[in-house]
Amino acid sequence: MEVDGARAADVTILRHRTAADFLSATHALRSADPLLTNIMGSVATGVVDGRTYDSEMWLTVHDDGHLVGMAMRTAPWNLALSAMPALAAEELGRYVATADPDLPGVIGPGKTVDAVVTGIAPAAGRRPRTRMVDVLRVLTSLRPPRGVPGVVRGARAEDTALLVQWHHGFADDAGLPAHDLEESVLRQVSDGALWIWEVDAVPVAMAGHAPIVATPVGAVARIGPVFTPAESRGRGYGSAVTAAVAQELLPHCGTVMLFADAAKPEVNRLYERLGFVEAARIVEVALDG
Repeated sequence: MEVDGARAADVTILRHRTAADFLSATHALRSADPLLTNIMGSVATGVVDGRTYDSEMWLTVHDDGHLVGMAMRTAPWNLALSAMPALAAEELGRYVATADPDLPGVIGPGKTVDAVVTGIAPAAGRRPRTRMVDVLRVLTSLRPPRGVPGVVRGARAEDTALLVQWHHGFADDAGLPAHDLEESVLRQVSDGALWIWEVDAVPVAMAGHAPIVATPVGAVARIGPVFTPAESRGRGYGSAVTAAVAQELLPHCGTVMLFADAAKPEVNRLYERLGFVEAARIVEVALDG
């Protein structure tokens, strides 16, 4: 495995050449914290399987030779972080400010995000602009909604145009980049990772999941995106398709998780009713410039 790196005092930042190298280097850390590292694990797994991004940065953070954190940037997305000590996170921020001066934001555990932003902040124009909180929810006991009309089915290639439109709607609602959505939809359909809820053969909602991440404590699956177009909301379709995807995943995973915007209490109540309980919170900070 070849790496580039930077060192300050006892903190070393290593930049790994490939997603496969990154997965290997972070195995122990991801095993110890399979939930808060799931985004990085699933995205890296997707890249190993052929997913592409504008650019990639795979980082591990070491203190006195010990692995204490990990970070990933797949442009145009934000820098994603694991938990790590504050001083190590500040040094990571200083490294990223130079290595990726166009970084749009940072996402991860709140204290770690704040420390990374502190390291980035001295760079010109890199001040925090907005702060959002997401709730990490884990399925304990699935309780599908009752009485919702319709059925679930796997997405097909002929659904691509509609699903791309719905992915745009999801990105708009969530304030996310609309990055290569057609490629993303086609890959999810090919992988059997996207489902549609239909009423009288008319699609009314969708849900998918990220690549499943294997860990020594069991495989972890993350549901998302979940989207119901405005004209079909309020009828339970989003709950029904989410429950259906969870049901599909349970035989293959020890853990099923998802994220919900903490600022949307109605969405969080919906997931609570389905059996997803709060396990942690992550913070997303956008940077000026």
